[in-house]
Amino acid sequence: MKIKTKSIEFESFNDGICSIYTEDEEGNKTYKYKRIGFTKRVLGFNRYFAAKSVQVKTDTVIRIPQIKGIDNNDSVVISGFGRYTIELIQEINTTNPKSLDLTLNQLEMFEVVK
Repeated sequence: MKIKTKSIEFESFNDGICSIYTEDEEGNKTYKYKRIGFTKRVLGFNRYFAAKSVQVKTDTVIRIPQIKGIDNNDSVVISGFGRYTIELIQEINTTNPKSLDLTLNQLEMFEVVK
Protein backbone atom coordinates (compact mmCIF):
# COMPACT_ATOMS: atom_id res chain seq x y z
CA MET A 1 0.00 0.00 0.00
CA LYS A 2 1.35 3.38 -1.02
CA ILE A 3 1.35 6.19 1.54
CA LYS A 4 0.21 9.46 0.06
CA THR A 5 2.28 12.47 1.05
CA LYS A 6 1.41 16.13 0.69
CA SER A 7 2.87 17.82 -2.34
CA ILE A 8 5.04 20.75 -1.31
CA GLU A 9 5.32 23.72 -3.64
CA PHE A 10 8.77 25.31 -3.74
CA GLU A 11 8.81 29.12 -3.99
CA SER A 12 11.68 31.19 -5.35
CA PHE A 13 10.25 34.74 -4.85
CA ASN A 14 11.97 35.99 -8.00
CA ASP A 15 9.33 38.21 -9.67
CA GLY A 16 10.52 41.41 -8.02
CA ILE A 17 11.52 43.33 -4.90
CA CYS A 18 9.18 45.05 -2.42
CA SER A 19 9.48 46.97 0.85
CA ILE A 20 6.90 47.06 3.65
CA TYR A 21 6.38 50.06 5.90
CA THR A 22 3.91 51.77 8.20
CA GLU A 23 3.04 55.45 8.01
CA ASP A 24 1.94 57.72 10.88
CA GLU A 25 -0.50 60.66 10.78
CA GLU A 26 2.24 63.11 9.76
CA GLY A 27 3.29 60.93 6.83
CA ASN A 28 6.53 59.64 8.39
CA LYS A 29 7.46 56.20 7.07
CA THR A 30 8.85 53.50 9.36
CA TYR A 31 10.14 50.59 7.28
CA LYS A 32 9.45 47.14 8.73
CA TYR A 33 11.21 45.21 5.94
CA LYS A 34 13.23 46.36 2.93
CA ARG A 35 14.07 44.48 -0.27
CA ILE A 36 11.89 41.38 0.12
CA GLY A 37 11.58 39.11 -2.89
CA PHE A 38 8.05 38.27 -4.04
CA THR A 39 6.16 36.09 -6.51
CA LYS A 40 3.13 37.43 -8.39
CA ARG A 41 -0.07 35.44 -7.85
CA VAL A 42 -3.23 35.21 -9.91
CA LEU A 43 -6.10 37.42 -8.74
CA GLY A 44 -8.87 34.88 -9.26
CA PHE A 45 -12.57 35.46 -9.83
CA ASN A 46 -13.55 34.20 -6.37
CA ARG A 47 -11.12 36.51 -4.56
CA TYR A 48 -11.97 39.48 -6.80
CA PHE A 49 -15.76 39.22 -6.48
CA ALA A 50 -15.67 38.33 -2.76
CA ALA A 51 -13.70 41.53 -2.15
CA LYS A 52 -16.00 43.54 -4.42
CA SER A 53 -19.07 42.29 -2.53
CA VAL A 54 -17.78 43.92 0.68
CA GLN A 55 -16.62 47.04 -1.21
CA VAL A 56 -12.89 46.32 -0.93
CA LYS A 57 -10.86 47.08 -4.04
CA THR A 58 -8.15 44.55 -4.90
CA ASP A 59 -5.53 45.15 -7.56
CA THR A 60 -2.94 42.43 -7.16
CA VAL A 61 -1.79 39.50 -5.03
CA ILE A 62 1.84 38.76 -4.20
CA ARG A 63 3.49 35.97 -2.20
CA ILE A 64 6.38 36.77 0.14
CA PRO A 65 8.35 34.62 2.63
CA GLN A 66 6.55 34.21 5.95
CA ILE A 67 7.78 36.98 8.26
CA LYS A 68 6.41 38.41 11.50
CA GLY A 69 5.12 41.91 12.21
CA ILE A 70 3.14 42.65 9.04
CA ASP A 71 -0.35 44.05 9.60
CA ASN A 72 -3.36 44.90 7.46
CA ASN A 73 -3.19 48.52 6.30
CA ASP A 74 0.62 48.51 6.20
CA SER A 75 1.93 49.85 2.91
CA VAL A 76 3.99 48.07 0.26
CA VAL A 77 6.24 49.66 -2.36
CA ILE A 78 6.94 47.44 -5.37
CA SER A 79 9.90 48.65 -7.40
CA GLY A 80 8.70 49.89 -10.78
CA PHE A 81 4.98 49.34 -10.06
CA GLY A 82 3.95 51.76 -7.28
CA ARG A 83 2.54 51.93 -3.77
CA TYR A 84 -0.11 49.63 -2.32
CA THR A 85 -1.94 49.04 0.96
CA ILE A 86 -2.32 45.53 2.36
CA GLU A 87 -6.00 44.52 2.45
CA LEU A 88 -5.63 40.85 3.42
CA ILE A 89 -2.83 38.60 4.72
CA GLN A 90 -3.10 34.82 4.28
CA GLU A 91 -0.62 32.33 5.74
CA ILE A 92 0.38 29.60 3.28
CA ASN A 93 1.79 26.52 5.02
CA THR A 94 1.96 24.23 1.96
CA THR A 95 5.04 25.89 0.46
CA ASN A 96 8.74 25.62 1.14
CA PRO A 97 9.60 28.04 2.67
CA LYS A 98 6.31 28.93 4.36
CA SER A 99 4.90 32.11 2.89
CA LEU A 100 2.26 34.84 3.04
CA ASP A 101 -0.16 35.91 0.32
CA LEU A 102 -0.76 39.66 0.42
CA THR A 103 -3.86 41.05 -1.29
CA LEU A 104 -3.03 44.62 -2.28
CA ASN A 105 -4.92 47.79 -3.23
CA GLN A 106 -2.96 50.25 -5.39
CA LEU A 107 -2.50 53.81 -4.08
CA GLU A 108 -0.11 55.36 -6.61
CA MET A 109 1.43 54.19 -9.86
CA PHE A 110 4.91 55.44 -8.99
CA GLU A 111 6.43 56.64 -5.75
CA VAL A 112 7.24 60.35 -5.68
CA VAL A 113 10.93 60.91 -4.92
CA LYS A 114 11.58 63.86 -2.58
